[in-house]
Parts: sequence; structure tokens; C-alpha cells
Amino acid sequence: MVVMNGRPMKRAKKRVQADLHDFLRYPDSPEEGMSGTFRSNVRLFVSRYGRLLPASPIVSGPDAFAFADLGSNHLQTWRISFRIGEDDPDESVKAATVELEVVEEDVARSRSTYCDQCRVVGWSNHPVCRRRYHFIIRKHSDDMDGYDHPCPWCGSMLHNSDLRCLVCSYEMSTDDVQNWVHLQLEDSTHLLHGVVHSNGFGHLLRVNGREGGSKFLSGFDIMSFWDRLCSVLHVRKASVMDVSKKFGMDYKLLYCVSKGHPWYGNWGYQFGAGSFMVTAEVHRAAVQTLANIPLDLLFSATRGSRTPLQDTIDYYRFISDHPLLVVRDLFSFLLNLLNKKSDNAHKAGKYVLPIMELPTKLLCMWPWEDIQRAEKAIIRVLKAIGESRWVSWHSLRGTAFRAASGSIDLLNHCLRRLTGKLIDGGSMVINFRCNLETNTMEFRLEKVHENPGKYGLLEVFSQPTRDHVIRDLKLLYDSILHPETMQPFKPEATYALAQKSAAILLDCKQFIKDNESMESPKDPLTIQISCEMELADQPNDFIAPPHELLVLPLTATVADLKTEVTKAFQEAYIAYERFQVEQLLDFGKISDDIQMQLLVGMKGMVRVKGRCEGSDDFQMFLMERGVENWIVDCYCGAKDDDGERMLTCDTCGVWRHTRCVGIRDGEEVLPKFVCAKCVIASRRPPPKRGRPCKRIKSGTGLSCNPVPIFCWSSTELLAEAAG
Repeated sequence: MVVMNGRPMKRAKKRVQADLHDFLRYPDSPEEGMSGTFRSNVRLFVSRYGRLLPASPIVSGPDAFAFADLGSNHLQTWRISFRIGEDDPDESVKAATVELEVVEEDVARSRSTYCDQCRVVGWSNHPVCRRRYHFIIRKHSDDMDGYDHPCPWCGSMLHNSDLRCLVCSYEMSTDDVQNWVHLQLEDSTHLLHGVVHSNGFGHLLRVNGREGGSKFLSGFDIMSFWDRLCSVLHVRKASVMDVSKKFGMDYKLLYCVSKGHPWYGNWGYQFGAGSFMVTAEVHRAAVQTLANIPLDLLFSATRGSRTPLQDTIDYYRFISDHPLLVVRDLFSFLLNLLNKKSDNAHKAGKYVLPIMELPTKLLCMWPWEDIQRAEKAIIRVLKAIGESRWVSWHSLRGTAFRAASGSIDLLNHCLRRLTGKLIDGGSMVINFRCNLETNTMEFRLEKVHENPGKYGLLEVFSQPTRDHVIRDLKLLYDSILHPETMQPFKPEATYALAQKSAAILLDCKQFIKDNESMESPKDPLTIQISCEMELADQPNDFIAPPHELLVLPLTATVADLKTEVTKAFQEAYIAYERFQVEQLLDFGKISDDIQMQLLVGMKGMVRVKGRCEGSDDFQMFLMERGVENWIVDCYCGAKDDDGERMLTCDTCGVWRHTRCVGIRDGEEVLPKFVCAKCVIASRRPPPKRGRPCKRIKSGTGLSCNPVPIFCWSSTELLAEAAG
């Protein structure tokens, strides 16, 4: 990361690669774990493994102080090298390396005082932390050109320590440097960008795997490293806003339907905060509702001619080695095809699954006589058509339907058995292909001229390429999952519920992993104490900060606890810089010499009371939401900012979602907006003299609101899902 530390330093020597930790396995052993809080652990981490960068790597010599004087010395950076895998001694190939940059940001001097992620994930009432730690893996960590910066005036690239543009002679100001440094932090090309506040609450901002430009690391590798790093450093809670895309589709929606949880759920991330007042229970119901829609319902909307959607579903049902009954089965099968590491998955004309697996994995539920009768009917139809013509699976199935006792599943089973099978004494073979334009399966008889051994059940027949599967996945996603393009089916009530469920999954973006609920490494020589604080002269609307976890020695006394609690809150939050603990609550009057182990044991929680002199000087740092006193009271039930687009009533000043007042996401906001409550209040006749004016009851006028777009009650969805 490009930052200025304010003083020149000697260039740090690079570590020998053999001493580097493996990125894919760090930490290599449990002994490398840390037992303290995040603040102490991150300092230990960078001192143990990191190289403190001198004034920015793009600046050398006397210009380092010039950049520092321009206001960018609120950042400090350490760089830590990791190798990726092991060296190959046989081929003398060195393992690739990756650089992790840890950037410490002094929030009080930063341009960005408040955290937008805390505001929308439900942590807006947290006090502003003193430090933020950015964990960054750059896309081009070994490319010095990555430190070039554009001229704010003409756009020409300035290299290294240039403060004056060589094209237009523009000289960079303090604001220009701060803007450029901020853009470096927010660069969307970073392979990894996570930020953790000094109180241990963090956010995963970005993961870019191979599709995002990574040469050696997949998204799974990067995410696994981040998860292990959070565990090592004792990050208390980590949030992520899942807006990931894959193949142009919302990957959260795809993965939830296929696996029952988002992709980040593989590392323990769970529902954190839902937009439009969606709860975790409603989210779970939406996943199950959409995933368990029977595929047969998608064949009920049309009669006569078949649709591309139906052909595509039938095609993957045929090549699957297990029945595809519901929506989850279908999308899981396609995602598994794309994720297979077999070379056949990337080669045109080769199938991913060996045909030997197809018939053997299916449970045969039909009598042998019915199977033989259906197979003879199929062969009879193919012989009648001849060798020169391909016959579609749909036509073949319709012709032999009566011979198969009216069972479509029996015909599918027989076609799988017959594909590649030699008949008529080995002179003929039943061949199969897929029409890649229409996803129609076609069959015909062919003569076996030479090398008859290449036919039979070991034949690898023509199957879809990776690009073809992606194209089909896009078709299925648009037709079955996306609420705006979902094709209608019957019954209409199920279709409407599917649309609502899909919209809910798209709206739920915030997921959180709670590491505090996980068991921490046990150190027999320490005790763990969670401390809640309150102020002696706190106002009525005071919101206490999150509790602080202290790790103290076994012999720690009450006096030691007071000292450490005071230090913890002072180090964590700007607003509590002058906080002092005065007493320990819930234990009465006790001596400061009593050991804490006698009061709480090896692990417990205490409450402390203290004072914070001069707190009025830090009012702007009391909450991450800032000092604005905005009110959210939306028709969907939302009472706080959830990150969705809102507008405020010009009369009462209350914020509501644009969607919930009838404005679609792509439409412009009205230049003047008055909510329904204020409209009704303005139309109400004035009260008669001598009588008090009655209050408007809660909910009065809600029936006059515009119909929300995909805005419904949680009770409705749960009731319909249960029914």
C-alpha cells in the first residue's frame, strides 16, 4: 500500500524465501497463535513478521518529507511476504510469493472519520475507533508502476516522487495527495482488502480471485487466508457485504439456492442484517422456498411447442447421474460441472462425467420385462428412421411412450442404457449428440465400420463445453431465479411466492461471522474477563460501547483490572481518551488488592463505572453514524439505515426507502416528496373550538401509500412457506 510514514528509514532486507510462511497454510502450527486482544495481537503480528516501510515506496530521498508534510502521514505500513505452496526441487522452480500489507490508519487525522460499513451492518452506535487496520494484497504487489498516480488537472500519470506534472506543470496540493492516498486504499483491483477497527470489529471489503486478475490465488485461497488471519488476530466480528458477481449473475442468489447458504457461509458467515427489515428467519424461509420448487412446475405454463427453458432442463436431467427434481438439484448440478477440475470440463466435445457412471448410479425401480419392452420400442423407432437422420429425444420419447407403460422416467433410464450400446451382433451402435444451439438431445443408429472396440459404454460422447454450460446457467438463472425475469408457472400463488423469495435473497447482503462465540485458545496462566462500562454522569440517551475483552495473569487484582480497563477503552476509542474507571459494580465495596480470579474464576464478565472528563470535546466521535440526527421510519418497518436507497419527506424529515414509496430502483427520485402521513395530516380539517385535537393512530393513512415493489410482511412469507 502506498503510504507515507513521515521519516526516512533504511531499506529493509528481503527475507530468504525458505523462511517465509506458506500463504495456503498459515498459521503453520498452533504455537503461532496469539492469546491477547486484537489490538495487542496485530502489533505483535507486524513486529514478528512485518517490515516497516520507509516513507512511501514511491518516494525516496528528501521528497519523502514533502509527501509527509502534505498531510498523508496518518498512515503507517508494514509488508509481510508469504510463499504460495512449496518449491519444486526436481525442476528448480521457486514457489511464487505474495505480499500482505498492513496499513495502520490514524482515524482522528483521516479524511474518512466514520465507517460506512458499520453504519449499514448494525454497528452505527459504536464509538469511533482510534485506529483502523487495513489488510491488503495488491493485484500487482511486485509492480512498481502500481504506485503511479494521475495528475488531478490533466490526467497524465506521474511516476514515483513527482509532485509537479511534467505536462501541465500542475503542483499537487495537500487535498490532492490525500485524495490519491484514499484512492489507493479503495482500489477495486486489490485481491484482498479487509479492515478491522481497534475494538476488534472488522469488515471484509474485497476478494478478487482468478476472475478478478489473480495469477496464482483463487478466491477460495484468499478467503481461507482471511478467515485464518482473523482467527489468529482474534477479530471479534467480521462482516461482509455480498454483492459478488459470477458470469454476470448474482452469485449470492445462485449459491444460496444451490447450497442453502451464501458462498461466505463456507467460512461461518451467517445472516447479519437484512434490508427492508428482513429477518434471519424470513431469509431462511426464502432460501428453502425457492430451492425446493419442483422442476415439473416449470412445464405447466405452456402447451404444444416446447420452450428453450424446458429443453435445457430436460437436457441436464438426461446427462445427470442422479434425479434432478427441484430447483436446487438443477443449479447444484450445473455449478458442480463448472467447478470440476477435470481437463474434460474445459475441452469442447468431451463430457465431464464418464458414461459408465450414468446407469450404475441410478436405482432401478422397474421390472426387467418393462425395460426390455421399452428398449425394443426405441430401437424399432431408430431403425425405422434410418441411419442418415437424427431424431430428437422429445420425438423419440413421444413415439415410444406407450411401449414404456406411460413412464417418462423409464424411457430416460432406457435411453441412458442404450447410448453407445452395440446391437445387431455388433454391426450397429446407438449414438447420441447434443444440438448446442437448442439444447436438444438427438439419437440415431450408426454402422460400426472400423475399430468396433471404440464403441460401447466406454465411449465419451459429445457434450457441452464450459462456455455452453455458462450460457445455459445464465438462461436458467434469468428464467427461474431472478425475480424480474422469472418465467410464470402454475400455480400462480407458488409463482408469486417464488418471486418474493428471490427478491428477499437479492436484498440480503450483510453477513457476519461471530468469532467471540467460538472457543478461544486456553492459556492456563491467564484469565479472560469481559468488561462492560457505564458513565457516572451519563445522559439518558447514552449507548454504551461494546464490552472489552481483557486477558490478565492469574494474579491480577481489582486494581490491575481498573488500570487495564481504563487503558483498553482509551486505546480503542477517541471519545474515551480521558476515561477513568472509578469502581467495580455488582461486587459492593471491595478492596483493590483482591485477586480477580477469586471473583470471576478463569472466565467471566464484570461491569465498571467511570468518568470521562471533557467528553464534550469529542462529541463528533461518539458514534460511527456521525452527528446527524436522522430518523428512519419506513413502511417496511426499518428503523435504521440499511444501505438501501432512501429519500426524506420534505415536511416531516423522516427517511423512507424509495422502493417502499413506489419508486423503482432505476427511477429518479422526485424533486419534492411528501409522505402519505403528512399528506393526510394536511387534508385533515382543523379541530373545532373547545375540543382537543385527537392524535392520529399509529398506521393511519398507510392504506393510502403506493404499493411497495416486492415489499411484504415477514409473517406472510413464513405462513406461505409453511403452507
